[in-house]
Amino acid sequence: MPNQNQSRFWWTTCIVFLGCCKTIALTNSNCRIRVHYPLSLRMTNRSPYKLHSSSPSYYGESYESEKTHNTVVANKATLLKASTFVDDTQPASLSVSLINYICINQASLLLFASAATIIATFFGENPLEISSLHWNDAQEFHSLFDWQLSSFRFIEGILATIPIITLGYIIETSDNIEISRFNFATTNMVISLFGRRKTAMKHSASASFQVMVLSALIAISSGISEEIIFRGYIPTAISSTTHSLPSALFGQAILFACGHLSKNAKPGENKLNWSLQFSSGLWYGSVYLITGGDIFPCVIAHVLYDIHTLCEAWARVNNQVDYTQNSSMECISEYEKNTMERLQLGTGITLAPDTINFVRHFFYTFDVDRAGSLSLSDCQRAVSYAFMNDNIVPDTEVVKNLFQQAKEQRYGDSSSIENHDRLGLSEFLYLLIILRLSSQDLSQ
Repeated sequence: MPNQNQSRFWWTTCIVFLGCCKTIALTNSNCRIRVHYPLSLRMTNRSPYKLHSSSPSYYGESYESEKTHNTVVANKATLLKASTFVDDTQPASLSVSLINYICINQASLLLFASAATIIATFFGENPLEISSLHWNDAQEFHSLFDWQLSSFRFIEGILATIPIITLGYIIETSDNIEISRFNFATTNMVISLFGRRKTAMKHSASASFQVMVLSALIAISSGISEEIIFRGYIPTAISSTTHSLPSALFGQAILFACGHLSKNAKPGENKLNWSLQFSSGLWYGSVYLITGGDIFPCVIAHVLYDIHTLCEAWARVNNQVDYTQNSSMECISEYEKNTMERLQLGTGITLAPDTINFVRHFFYTFDVDRAGSLSLSDCQRAVSYAFMNDNIVPDTEVVKNLFQQAKEQRYGDSSSIENHDRLGLSEFLYLLIILRLSSQDLSQ
């Protein structure tokens, strides 16, 4: 084997091994994020905000006579089979150990990758300096470790962030079942990392400034490590072996996406996560080529996107939890009482008082518009959450049809709902019960 080919062979072997290590490292990190939640956020050993069923629900039906309704006794255990939300009696704080783990993991990975690459470059007649590695097929390029800050390079990084943030916003606002599950995982991650927000009533919780600083620390460690490895070392190795720029561009994006998979995630969630990370890797690689072999704008874009994602998700979920708690703590209105009574008479369902309070909490959790009612998109996300662990998940068209049906047979005065294209509490509860009964029939 010629020395030049031997150099490429060893270099590629090391990089492939590095890709495997990257996958294992990030998988372990994701597992820790998914499993280890602060004690004050855990209820019955489940992650926060888990209000979905863990097994097919059971309904007891009592048949009195042919002239009477079939009575279904519904409580929070049989209706949703789930835990409650965040336990605010002991406000959760920062998970310093988890944040340290992520940062140390990224630093260790970068050190290992750099060492492997330096060793690999010595297998040849003309060993290369690691700072001179590039794959943009041009004589002019920036060193991988050229961190000289300039306004032009910084602006390039800011502009490169816009498409990724836009894609993230589209995913965040989608009511697709798999996308909703992916968003729930993000919510769990930020709450696991940073806990609840500090208020006058929660002195031991996390301050916004703390979260911003720690988000920046996580983003900088992951942005520098992942960009040098996946937009520097790996595509350079692929390019030197295949002599193909498209192979280097797509190859690094594929490995970048594979490195973000989690063995604990559902197949649909992993598929979505892979697609998102592949698109991100493809975009960051394109930015590297567009800027003439400059990795610094890629690092800036990666860091800014991670900071935005962590801080925005943390603020959003805390705002929603505050709204949910304030709304559910209010005494149930006469209108809600009347609609609940009509619902029970119309469906033959007996609701325990704690069930009504439980469902009200769930209802306000998904009222993202703070309107006191749910849109179709809100209901789609709520159903995705309620049936997250079920073998049979209601189809979006089924939910849409039931949404229309619930609007047509309101149990209260329709004029009380400002927007007639939304559901009140009783209509939403009707939708949930019908779906739960249908899923039980299908599972039998």
